[in-house]
Amino acid sequence: MPLVWQSAALVVLLASTWLIVGASLHNASTGIVSAGRTGFTVVGLLALSWRSMFTTSTATAEPPVPTPAPRYRWWQVVILALTGVTAYTMFSTVAISLAGPALPALAMSLTPAVVLLAEGLVARAWPPARAITGTAIAVLGAVLYAIPRLAGTLGRDVALGSLVAVAAMLSMAFYGLYFARTNRGHQGAMAPRILPIFAVGTLPLAAWASTELTAGDAGGWRTTGMLALLGIVIYVPAYLLQHRILLVGGPSYSALLGLAVPPLVGISSAMLHLAGAPVPAQIAGMALTLVGMAIVVRGKFAQAKKETS
Repeated sequence: MPLVWQSAALVVLLASTWLIVGASLHNASTGIVSAGRTGFTVVGLLALSWRSMFTTSTATAEPPVPTPAPRYRWWQVVILALTGVTAYTMFSTVAISLAGPALPALAMSLTPAVVLLAEGLVARAWPPARAITGTAIAVLGAVLYAIPRLAGTLGRDVALGSLVAVAAMLSMAFYGLYFARTNRGHQGAMAPRILPIFAVGTLPLAAWASTELTAGDAGGWRTTGMLALLGIVIYVPAYLLQHRILLVGGPSYSALLGLAVPPLVGISSAMLHLAGAPVPAQIAGMALTLVGMAIVVRGKFAQAKKETS
């Protein structure tokens, strides 16, 4: 599947997770939903990993099996699990509880700029001018989209919530960069590469959920079914696409795709009568985000065409 279609599919899948998580939270606590969705994701990844190992063991010499990246060291798995699964989930959840949902979304909109800057520092070279321009425009659009949502949505501790939201953003930015670095050149199945990360990262979330279960906060069979649908049917393909794009398109490109998710969720929520229609400032923000993303995507494909020619 070409990168552009992978990118579009990822945005649609991630947007759908927001809607289903919102419905799940009406019947269960945040800890149960967080642990449940990642737990079912691990089940789906385990099944795919077993299938890929069986396929590899029975494959013939034609065609050649793609070469995977070297096996993780245990501390690499811990770092990836804590930053990409545990810390991000906990920090983002706490930020929302302290400052409301709009402020953490505003902080997360800065992720592409942070990742692009970090990529330049690691490579000791300025990113392409087109990437800088497109990212700046897209981030500006995402900020413009998020600002109208701040009115009346701030929580009980905005200052602390802001710090925790920034911590969530930095955690995810680091994860994208570190995953791409440790899996550079990987061409094999993706499920076995991310299974240990999500398995280890789910353990602290499971402990969090167990404390809520002992307090009598159970979601019931309906919530369990929705979490199974969310984890296996939606999150598994979303995470497989996301991590493949991390390796093919790069961390900054992958982070940039996340900016298209909130506007898509906003439009979908309005169409389903779950929220009001976007205001003019948000529509302008959507347009800027799309323009910025188009600039980056065109630059990415122009670079790939130049390298293959």
